[in-house]
Amino acid sequence: MFKKSTFVIALLIILNSCVVQRKVLEMDDWYAFTKTNTAQQEPSKVYEFADGMIRMHGEDPSCLMTKKSYKNFELTLEYRWNLEEKYKIKGTKNSGVMYNIPLGASDKIWPKGIQFQIKENTTGDFIFLDQVTAKVNGKLVEAGASVVSPKFLENENPYGEWNIVVIKSFNGKIKQYLNGKLVNECTEASSTEGKISLNYERSPIDFRNITIKNISKD
Repeated sequence: MFKKSTFVIALLIILNSCVVQRKVLEMDDWYAFTKTNTAQQEPSKVYEFADGMIRMHGEDPSCLMTKKSYKNFELTLEYRWNLEEKYKIKGTKNSGVMYNIPLGASDKIWPKGIQFQIKENTTGDFIFLDQVTAKVNGKLVEAGASVVSPKFLENENPYGEWNIVVIKSFNGKIKQYLNGKLVNECTEASSTEGKISLNYERSPIDFRNITIKNISKD
């Protein structure tokens, strides 16, 4: 009886250790900074948090940055363009999700790292910022201040509808998904871990259901 109980307890411990925990990123996990004030600010003083959403609008370009650094992760979130008349602006709608931002990188618009571009007609592009490089289709991307590697598939939903973004980053191999389809990928990224940010580029946008989990394979 003792041996059987011991075996069951050991099995439960093993199974529990194999469970991958998905963490919901909440307001306390972030800080904010703006183009005109790069001091770390309380998120609620820069953005609107309502109905389970982070609502970004206003005149000043800004970032919502995680306090922690992440490596080998799967990030999932939803976004939609805010089409309310009171927030409406002219021009191309533009935003982005950055990741693998080194802990030592300066808080600025825009920091060193890799961006999942969210922009009319180019959502899913890679943008490699501040000398970050990677291989796309086996070819090394040239280092630069801001280098674009275009998506290979268009899959953004119509304006006003929610879109699902998934980013998988594992030891320099990165896959970017939009609404369930792989839209871009690279290998040998020179930045493999770091903070995550949601970029506000003066296009009103909503984010929700932001979660992250550790992964052990690509």
